[in-house]
Amino acid sequence: YYDGTLRVILMLVHDFPTFLAAYHLSFCNVIPENCVQLRNIILSATPKGVPFHDPINRNFKIDQLPEISQSPLILSNVVGPLMSFKNELDNYLRGQQSPEFLNILLSQLRKEDNSKELDAPKVNSVVLYVGMQGLARLQNDQISSNLSRTPEMELFQKLMELDDRGRYIILNAFANQLRYPSSHTHYFSCVMLFLFNESKDEGVKEQITRVLLERLITQRPHPWGLLITFIELIKNTKYQFWNHSFTRCATEIEKVFENVARSCMLPGAVAATGGGD
Repeated sequence: YYDGTLRVILMLVHDFPTFLAAYHLSFCNVIPENCVQLRNIILSATPKGVPFHDPINRNFKIDQLPEISQSPLILSNVVGPLMSFKNELDNYLRGQQSPEFLNILLSQLRKEDNSKELDAPKVNSVVLYVGMQGLARLQNDQISSNLSRTPEMELFQKLMELDDRGRYIILNAFANQLRYPSSHTHYFSCVMLFLFNESKDEGVKEQITRVLLERLITQRPHPWGLLITFIELIKNTKYQFWNHSFTRCATEIEKVFENVARSCMLPGAVAATGGGD
């Protein structure tokens, strides 16, 4: 069954990439969490006409790409799962709702069967919807510098206060938006890097790394936005990635990090950033 599904998705990526990219949210909502390669294939779908920019190139700078000013086509029903609290969410993002709404939001994101488990499709919609509102507020050249002063980022930081399981679902929702060159990919890449840099909780940094890494250790293809985010994380000394204890907690883990880093960067670049021997 899985192999058959994989063949169908590969056919769609090859022949109808625009369709697959436009409905990526719908596909991610129904793909089992452990089917990482299948999700990667869907998120790698690039509409025809979108140029490929090699993220390993020494001169690569995402903020200079014309594509990051263009919003991707989204045909999935983003707001459908949010209708029970969308008015309150909009009011919060406009500054017309008490900060206490964030506590209410956490309960709204749980499954309706009274379990403590988050509803992943609802989370996927909230993350994408809030990100779209954040993009409407910011210009692309202001995203990385002004993220901290937005209600959207306050909401995302609040979601980082969930337990490990809830936070993992949230971070995967962010990673689902790291796709082909677009304003959404740029925004969510900045969000994940900001959360890594600003969090005082080492567990948050480790989970962000885990979500990126477990998508990179599978077979290709890897979504373009996933690659540029991980490369920036390990390459930019601002994040001090190699200084964190979780990158050195075991010899096997250290080798995994270094092997992935080598596959994502130019020869010699890993040692220059502090990875490797």
